[in-house]
Amino acid sequence: MKVMGIDIVKGSPLSQSNPPLYATVIINENLDVLYESIEVPLKGLIRIAWEFKVDKIGIDNIFELAPTKKYLGKIFELFPQNALIYQVTLENGRYADLLKQAEKVGISVSSKPKPLQTAYICAVLALNNVGTIVRGVGTKTKILVSRARSPGSGGSRANIFARGMRTAILRAVKEIRKRLDEAQIFYDIILKRGRGGLEGAVFVAYADITTVKRFVKPFHGNDIRILIKPEFTTVQFVDKEQAKKPVIVGIDPGIETGIAVVDLSLKQCYTFSSKEFDKLSIINKVYAIGTPILIATDKNPPPDSVKKIASILGLQLYAPQKSLAVEDKEELINWILKRGLTIEIRTTHERDALAAALRAYKAFEKKLIEVERKISELGLDVDVDDIKLQILKGKTVNEAIEYAIEEHLKNIYYSTDTTPGTTLLRNITNTIDYNDKVKLLEEKLSELIKERELLKKRIAELEDRLQDLEFERRFEFRNTVDIEVIRDRTINELREQIKQLRTYISTLEDKLREYIKERENVSEFLKGIANGELVLIPVAKDMEFYEAVRIGEANVIFTLKNFIELDKLKKMERPLILILSECSEEMNSKLLELGVGTICGKLQPLAIFKDIAIFNKNEVVDVVAKALHELIEYMHKKREKESINLKRMREIIEDYRRNLYKELLQKS
Repeated sequence: MKVMGIDIVKGSPLSQSNPPLYATVIINENLDVLYESIEVPLKGLIRIAWEFKVDKIGIDNIFELAPTKKYLGKIFELFPQNALIYQVTLENGRYADLLKQAEKVGISVSSKPKPLQTAYICAVLALNNVGTIVRGVGTKTKILVSRARSPGSGGSRANIFARGMRTAILRAVKEIRKRLDEAQIFYDIILKRGRGGLEGAVFVAYADITTVKRFVKPFHGNDIRILIKPEFTTVQFVDKEQAKKPVIVGIDPGIETGIAVVDLSLKQCYTFSSKEFDKLSIINKVYAIGTPILIATDKNPPPDSVKKIASILGLQLYAPQKSLAVEDKEELINWILKRGLTIEIRTTHERDALAAALRAYKAFEKKLIEVERKISELGLDVDVDDIKLQILKGKTVNEAIEYAIEEHLKNIYYSTDTTPGTTLLRNITNTIDYNDKVKLLEEKLSELIKERELLKKRIAELEDRLQDLEFERRFEFRNTVDIEVIRDRTINELREQIKQLRTYISTLEDKLREYIKERENVSEFLKGIANGELVLIPVAKDMEFYEAVRIGEANVIFTLKNFIELDKLKKMERPLILILSECSEEMNSKLLELGVGTICGKLQPLAIFKDIAIFNKNEVVDVVAKALHELIEYMHKKREKESINLKRMREIIEDYRRNLYKELLQKS
């Protein structure tokens, strides 16, 4: 074990211009000084703590490291995660003089010690668990995924390395997300993207670092590295005895959340409730009482909020086979009250939470009582709650007793003498009682070892038999399994075919509906044509020769084109009326010159069937008659104009001839 002692020499954590410097000492369990320094900055302390991998850190005032609990939490994140930090001058919530604390471990100081001496005293006190543990509080953990090295500058190989690292980062991010999802740990993720892909990622998991490390492990490879760091929001002073006490926690969520905390000996029971509890406040409240080892609820299926808390803490969740009825809850409450405990239950939420915790306790009660009885019979000087904790961790009664015997033997053979830091082997030959106890324990241990060996042998036999049965079953049902596989594959193929056929049928049904509707329309149009209400007009796609042949002698034509090639109209050699969707004045004039009348945007066909358009006869007759009248009038005016022009031309020619004749006569 390595312990670091710290004391401030000069400066202040509140000052940026005069930052603090610290004296530090590192010792081992034999009080050998492994390292010491008179003046070290805070960053140096953190580096040294990691370099020596210290297990404990002692300081007389933790606010020498940072001015507030918030900043202390941030600094605690930087120290080794497994290191316990002690304020050696704090006992049971009260300040104690450092020199008086030193006397507890046999150190007597007549005058005020120097900073380096103070650091040594703090280290010795922390080694002997004197003072109060201070720990970071927060239920967030950061998981950092980044490149393990730089790919280098330029070149094809550098690009290949970079792509390989990006691929490894992407693969790691996917795997971490998968594991956190499977563990039902909630998280946020920040992705760092570059030009070529993913360059890194930061996960913020809403669980403590111990829970996160059960599912995601730190990693440092050739391409990537994965770092896991806690994120503390504050610090908390933890009573040593209370912090070690394992407890069962019952939770009843709702608008008002009820909490019940019960120790494994049913000697202490706490209940409280509030409408303002969130997950973090519940966890902090529980840890202020003890260390939770089991979360319980009175409902099945358990509420999501309870499952989330159990997931965050990484604890087993106990739920009854069916939700507890009110009668069952009252019976459990009466049972605990008969044991002489004074419990104040203010709300039904507290009652339900307590019932859940007690129901979880009773699920293990038989084994817990048996363990307590055997410890008493053997006269073992051990922490009973610690042994009971082994049962809740899944160990058998015999394994828990072996663990208790092992702890008891450690207490017998090894202890810490009053001389500071020296670990001595006790002289057991001077005490006959200890010899008798050891002999008795060795006999009991021998019996338990024999029993364990018999059980191991029986387990091995059962495992062999199980393997034989599994082997036989594999061959016995092989054909059945094959048939089932083929059946499933065939069913899936048939389902896919059915799906395709249904789609095809749906398409055919749509087409059929269209055909039926079209047939109904055709029937109505035929009736209209027979009655003389509708009229058929040919549709011209263009004015080519074959179109003229197809149209025949029709004088009214409907065209789908928005423009007309005038040269093609000249070949028609007969007057026409064109029905157009739109046209300009210029187009009208040019068409009239060619002897073609136009109807622009005034008529819309009721339907078009290939080369025939159907129009309302009444609408067509009037409009076509008007267009034809305009065409005839235009042609008449044109002919008159042409006739006038011809007569005038003849007059001009005659005048020219007469004038020419007169000139010739005069000359002669």
